[in-house]
Amino acid sequence: MAMNAAQKYELEETVKELENYRGRHTEFISVLVPAGFNINQVAKQIDDEKGTATNIKSNNTRKNVINALEKASRKLREIGRTPENGVAVFAGNVSDVEGKEDLRVWAIEPPKPLKIRLYRCDQTFVVEP
Repeated sequence: MAMNAAQKYELEETVKELENYRGRHTEFISVLVPAGFNINQVAKQIDDEKGTATNIKSNNTRKNVINALEKASRKLREIGRTPENGVAVFAGNVSDVEGKEDLRVWAIEPPKPLKIRLYRCDQTFVVEP
């Protein structure tokens, strides 16, 4: 996928935005799906992770993680088929105020094919494979 200057700028700005977010706890979801991988299988894995997330002790963190997992899974299912270069999906509550929700989700098709598959729940988004 060849990118024009505007698309490249938009991608760089989105990556910078993602890098600047910091979660209070490990509640940001990063999912990298490589080219050729079954996106529905990844969505199912994300759905399965919701069961594990119910064990999180903190009510706020548990709610934020489960909501982010639901957003990521929904976004993967919307995409439906893995794009030519794969896809990176990021989801989480990016609010600066504890207890206030600003749940966001991003889906990015990288300019070069992704070679690795990754699922991570962390305090930061994984923007470098």
